[in-house]
Amino acid sequence: MIEHRKQTLSEKPTIGITMGDPNGIGPEIIIKSLLCSEVQNQCLPIVYGDSEILNEAKKLTGFNNKIDITNVTNLSFQELSIGRSHKLAGMASIEYIKAAVESALVGKLDAIVTAPISKESIHLAGSNYPGHTEMLRDLTGASNVAMMFVGGEFRIVLVTIHCALSDVPKLINEEKILDSIKLANDSLIQYFRVEDPRIVVCGLNPHAGESGAFGNEEALHILPAVKKAQRMGINVIGPIAADTLFYMARKGRWDAVIAMYHDQGLIPFKMLFFEHGVNVTLGLPIIRTSPDHGTAFDIAWKGNADPSSMISAIGVALELAKNRREMKIE
Repeated sequence: MIEHRKQTLSEKPTIGITMGDPNGIGPEIIIKSLLCSEVQNQCLPIVYGDSEILNEAKKLTGFNNKIDITNVTNLSFQELSIGRSHKLAGMASIEYIKAAVESALVGKLDAIVTAPISKESIHLAGSNYPGHTEMLRDLTGASNVAMMFVGGEFRIVLVTIHCALSDVPKLINEEKILDSIKLANDSLIQYFRVEDPRIVVCGLNPHAGESGAFGNEEALHILPAVKKAQRMGINVIGPIAADTLFYMARKGRWDAVIAMYHDQGLIPFKMLFFEHGVNVTLGLPIIRTSPDHGTAFDIAWKGNADPSSMISAIGVALELAKNRREMKIE
């Protein structure tokens, strides 16, 4: 692998932005994000997508400035099926991701920000991945990854991601929970510059199982993982009942919450940060962030998509890239 060139703190980070599913709002929110003066002033953005489609998005938004584009597949605007899942869009969105990851792995990018993809579109294109996270894990050769959702200092890490709720009790175990705790702790120290992270772990069942009255996952899997992490020197507590935990977490008691399943963590998160929430993939050798919303096919190419979450995702990518650079220089 090519080593990343040595950078100084005065240099702007280079951020690769993948176009996402071109039938969705990705092209529009990217262009609108690049209109933001804070983005323009603090980073060097490179969009991985298709020039013709991005030019149409520029017309839609009234953006006339030059954009640094890596043209990946030469998909034309006329080939789009706006507002719908389609094989061509799925194939293109996969290629955008592959191209950006390759650039990041050889040090051409300080971070990547991914616009939303359609799971149905990538499945039509032959991919079996349930989403970005698993695809990025394999493309980068990462052994263990987790999703962290960031809203300022309110951060949620998921133990299980995209699976049926009925499968969650079978998927959580001591090792998986411990891995999530360690990933959260390491990432908070290395990327968010939190010196002594305070981490809390949710119970799975109501009232965290109520001493076995409502289930035994807490005693069998969650508590052993917490105790093992504590013996490793990690400042973590739990399991705590999720119905009260998030109220205290929002008040700043902890730096990260470990949630057992998707909706346990994301319902409270999106109630608070739907417009500005950011998804960060932990455990990768590269920095990757994304908006915490989907393709929004219903409003695609109508000119009224809100870029707030994309702007926030670029902002978090910048923060993490700068923090990592400072640690290397130190």
